[in-house]
Amino acid sequence: MKNRLEISDLSLAYGKRTILENISFTLAAGEAVALCGENGSGKTTLLTAAAGILRPTHGKIRRSGKVGYVPQSAALLEDMTFADNLRYFSAIARARVPQVLPLCADELRPMRVRDMSGGMKKLCSIVCTLVAAPDILLLDEPYAALDEAHAAMLTDYLGDFLQNGGSLLIAAHDADEYLPLTSRRLLLTDGSMREETLTRAEAPV
Repeated sequence: MKNRLEISDLSLAYGKRTILENISFTLAAGEAVALCGENGSGKTTLLTAAAGILRPTHGKIRRSGKVGYVPQSAALLEDMTFADNLRYFSAIARARVPQVLPLCADELRPMRVRDMSGGMKKLCSIVCTLVAAPDILLLDEPYAALDEAHAAMLTDYLGDFLQNGGSLLIAAHDADEYLPLTSRRLLLTDGSMREETLTRAEAPV
C-alpha cells in the first residue's frame, strides 16, 4: 500500500527546548493512526510539522498528495455565516461548493460561526477543509466538545474518507474513542515516540 506520509528522524526544538526527538513513522493510503499523549507531549507540534506549518530542526517529511489540517481551535471566520465560510474556503481551494453537506452541516449554512457551539464549529471546520479534497487529513482533537450523536456522524464520515483512499492522523489524549477507525497508536512521551499496534480484540471490524 502506498505511503502518503513518511516522517524520518524528525526532531524539533524551540530555542534550547527539544519538543520532538528522532520521530519516525509512515501513514499509508486508507489508513488511520491515532497520535496519543498528555498535554505538552508534542502532538500538536508534530501535526503542524506534518502539515508543513513548522519546519523541523532535523529530519525529513515526505508527503504524497494534498494535506488538510484542522487545528483544535476552529479556523473559521467568526463574523460570517457557515455558508459564507464554505464559499470562502472553496474559492481558496478552487473547488466547487458542495450541494449536499455531510455531518448535518447543511442545517448550519445560515448560522453565524460566533453563535455556534464549540462542537459545531469543529464540524464546520472539518467540512471546510474537506472541500479541498485532501489526500491526507490531520485532525487535532476532532471529537472535543461533540455530543454522542455528532461524534458518531463524524466517525461514519471519516470512515467513508478512509474507504475512498484517504489517510488520517488524529491527535488525542486517549485513542479509545477512535478504535472504530484506527489500526495503530503512536504514543508520545517527553518528545519520544513508541508505536502500538491494536490487538485483534481492539482492532476495527
